[in-house]
Amino acid sequence: MRATQLLFRLIVGLLMAVAWIDRTLRVPLPFPRDPKQLLRRRRWCIGVLTKAGLLRRGSQVLEFAVAPFKTGEAFRSQCARVDLRVANPDGSEVRHALVAKFAPPPNNLRDHAIFILQENHKKEAGVYQHLAGDPHIAMPAAYFAAAHGPSGNLCLLIERMEGGREVSERQGCPPELCELAVDAFASLHAAFWDRSDPRTDFLAVVPDSAIDFLAELFQGPDRALFGELLRQVWRHDKQAPTTVLHGDARVGNMLFPGSDGSGRFALIDWQAARKGKGAFDLAYFLVLSCDPTVRRAHAERLLDRYHAALLANGVQGYGRETLGDDYRFACLLTLAFVSLPLLSAESSATDANAKGLADLGEVWAQRMAALVQDLDFAWIQAKTGLDAGQLQTAFARSNRRVAEQTAPQ
Repeated sequence: MRATQLLFRLIVGLLMAVAWIDRTLRVPLPFPRDPKQLLRRRRWCIGVLTKAGLLRRGSQVLEFAVAPFKTGEAFRSQCARVDLRVANPDGSEVRHALVAKFAPPPNNLRDHAIFILQENHKKEAGVYQHLAGDPHIAMPAAYFAAAHGPSGNLCLLIERMEGGREVSERQGCPPELCELAVDAFASLHAAFWDRSDPRTDFLAVVPDSAIDFLAELFQGPDRALFGELLRQVWRHDKQAPTTVLHGDARVGNMLFPGSDGSGRFALIDWQAARKGKGAFDLAYFLVLSCDPTVRRAHAERLLDRYHAALLANGVQGYGRETLGDDYRFACLLTLAFVSLPLLSAESSATDANAKGLADLGEVWAQRMAALVQDLDFAWIQAKTGLDAGQLQTAFARSNRRVAEQTAPQ
């Protein structure tokens, strides 16, 4: 067993012990750890909302309700609706609608240990602490955000964006809504394009050792080939120019305006935020969130739109041809990142996630298989030095394995 695997197992073992202690002792935290605690800590909640400026000083909270929602859904942390009716000092009344978000319950200690190791809670809290309110980022307003690093606990109090529209992962994103997502990516990416910003210092760089570990997870006769491909596309993702990425830009992590014009577009669930090539968000979205017929018909047009929006937002020296190459590399990185959990049937932190992976795995497998059909293997060989024929054979085998793993039982 390689040193990286041994180190990984050691770290996971230690974090499993931490997760067990936290689950067993439920040590008091500076913030509530779940909806039940939030309901009991009404005074705390009113205090932080007053400090954030949402509530006026001297206001009287007439109603305070906390109700869990989206329970049992895939890829969801613990969430609750928070509704307040407030009497202001001037006698007027106002209602506030919020979402409270907490870390997934640590039902499976190993999965929760990996959740802590990935620092998902830290990244999401950091995004809302440092970047919420930036006019270039389409996201909900934030009133409180904090994470407890050692245990993986998280507490967010954010705007509840009502009147908007959600699009199912299975349905896929229609072309007219794809444009909203692409525009949001361009605005976010341009704001942090190829520059250092102290607000993003909390986004740690993923070490090469982590990619080495992922590369070693590939199984079968193509393990070495896929491992080398992953390392190469990852090295490309780290090359300048880089920017801030959402990192999990699926349609399920987006809110769209309603058909009546109510609501606005927003990116939510920032647990995978990182720095890298802007094209990754674009490729990840188009590959996983669009039916292949939509991706094939509209990808080039949407790439043109994204590039034009980057330039309009002040990005210089980034040509359309370079974007095309970055997008192709990003498609390969998406294939690698998503194939591994599908092949291993792993997910993070909750039984609902495992069910969601089973429900959506077939759809994602079909969309990735369609992407493999569209790959330019001669281009891949020219850029990576890996044999095109071997890659075609390896991807064909991988597609069969993914289809077998994700087929309905």
